Amino acid sequence: MSMDIVDSHIHLYPSAEVDRLAWCTEGHPLRGQHSVEDYLEATRDLKAASNQELHGFIFIETDRKSYLETEAGWDEPLHELEWIRRIADGEPRSGEGHESQHAHLCLGVVLWAPLPSGADAMQRYMNRVEDCAGHMLPLVKGFRYLVQDKSPGTMLGGRFIESLRWMGLNGLAFDLGVDTRSGGVWQLKEAVEMIEKAHDGLPSDQRVTIVINHMCKPDMRSRDQNGNPATGPFVAWKTQMTRLSSFSNVYMKVSGGFSEMDPLPSEEEQGDWGSRVGDELVQRTRNWCGHWLGEILTAFGPQRMMFGSDWPVCNVGGGGNRVSYMIWWSVVDSFVKDSLSMEDQSSFWSGNASRAYGCV
Repeated sequence: MSMDIVDSHIHLYPSAEVDRLAWCTEGHPLRGQHSVEDYLEATRDLKAASNQELHGFIFIETDRKSYLETEAGWDEPLHELEWIRRIADGEPRSGEGHESQHAHLCLGVVLWAPLPSGADAMQRYMNRVEDCAGHMLPLVKGFRYLVQDKSPGTMLGGRFIESLRWMGLNGLAFDLGVDTRSGGVWQLKEAVEMIEKAHDGLPSDQRVTIVINHMCKPDMRSRDQNGNPATGPFVAWKTQMTRLSSFSNVYMKVSGGFSEMDPLPSEEEQGDWGSRVGDELVQRTRNWCGHWLGEILTAFGPQRMMFGSDWPVCNVGGGGNRVSYMIWWSVVDSFVKDSLSMEDQSSFWSGNASRAYGCV
């Protein structure tokens, strides 16, 4: 039984295009090129540490500069499609950090889309996506419009719901990005209502598939006086996990933990993966993350969870590119080996992501 990995959540961008990113200011720790070659460097110890190999990844849009007022605001996200097409086609430009032999790794693409603008705008946007994607259009598996930094009510707007229903009819997944820790639990409550409205009255095969990012970014920093997760934030998050998992066609990415935890030691402090100062670190991190991973498993079950690295964002809180991917993989690997059957482990590492995104 294959345990090869489909990484459901990575970001890539070339150095020549960092100024096109809405968030990438001077001095940002993720400013600079993050390429396929950099990603493969982060995963280099995977095979030696296990019997697993990287089968491929789902590319997730990187929040490029965009706006909704006119179609000119769509240009930068479509320019991103041109960039990822060069990877998928195996046609790199000099210095972009990928080669023709890397083309097979791109299993799917989730692009930005103007969901608040409604179904007609989504269709016009899709027409431009088709023109830009060309023969790689089948790799476009879904869209994301980040709501974690938007005002209350954004997800419940009539046109937003209309766009989600349009996506379901067109077989496109929606990546849902909400933020419990920084934004508030209200975002999860609103997401529940959003899914209710988007699925209402539709047969199961026409309901949009929702793939939730990063466990809804729970508060993994607050502790009580005994060092356990703070009860209030944990219970509020847990309650919404139960509600979100009650809908069909909803999946959860086990990803993004390092952004919500206290930062791990730097890679210089940890040493190389092979020297494993991190053995104790992995176990300690596993024990802490287990509070949240266990609730995800209880709510969603083994057939609606999937692995995601959130590379390169994981490098910021996870110690750095030489260690962060492998620590997150080790934490999650330890959990799934303790919790899942061999068949369910295979689903978690690759099958669930392939099913949710319709990968061949």
